[in-house]
Amino acid sequence: MELILFLLVIIILVFLKDAADGKSLTHLGKEQVSIEEYCVIDIRDYISASHSPYPGAENIPLSYLPRELKERMDCEKNILLITDDKRGAKMAAKIIRKKRNSSIYYIKSA
Repeated sequence: MELILFLLVIIILVFLKDAADGKSLTHLGKEQVSIEEYCVIDIRDYISASHSPYPGAENIPLSYLPRELKERMDCEKNILLITDDKRGAKMAAKIIRKKRNSSIYYIKSA
């Protein structure tokens, strides 16, 4: 009985963590995006970003994001991330949230 209760608590905690991550990161469809409303950051690696660039995006690969945010973060708009996968977007959102509290959105690149 104690084991079942323990597993139930673990499942609830995992569910709550995923729900909290979902609040800090919102997926946008490409038809909903107006570049003027966002600071657009392409977190894909340099090669992926150069093969299929996103108009108006600044390419800062995920691995360089913490260092770049220390040096600068002057945009007052909401942030739009261009990414290959949701996991990368979640990691970037977590890094950005440490620096500033704004709405963060993402689009998966084609």
